[in-house]
Amino acid sequence: MTPAAAISMLDRQLAAHGERVRLQRLTLGPAGIQVPFSVRCRAFVRGFEPEELVGGIKQTDSKVILSPTEIMRKAWPGPAIGQQPPGQDRRIPVKDDRVFIKGKPRNVDAATGIYLNGVLVRIEMRVIG
Repeated sequence: MTPAAAISMLDRQLAAHGERVRLQRLTLGPAGIQVPFSVRCRAFVRGFEPEELVGGIKQTDSKVILSPTEIMRKAWPGPAIGQQPPGQDRRIPVKDDRVFIKGKPRNVDAATGIYLNGVLVRIEMRVIG
């Protein structure tokens, strides 16, 4: 499977079965002022299964799966300097970015990018709150 095919398949599934969320990061604007930069995305949002409740994961946490399509289209997280360590993909959310699910703000606790042949094809996050 090619990266483009994997992204296309995920986008179709998100369009058919996902829900609308808003991903937000506070970026540094002029004079060091924090400016929120957001992107609306389709996402799969689900709780964790009982056997997944290990390593600090709680029943109230959620797993959120995103496609990179809308993130790249919007150039999220914007032009300001991101919070990632050097060499980390800026498109991947970081701890304390926010996801608004059904209008409720939730904090990103952890996120990872899934790559196929070096291309970002999927983002998985654990959100809390």
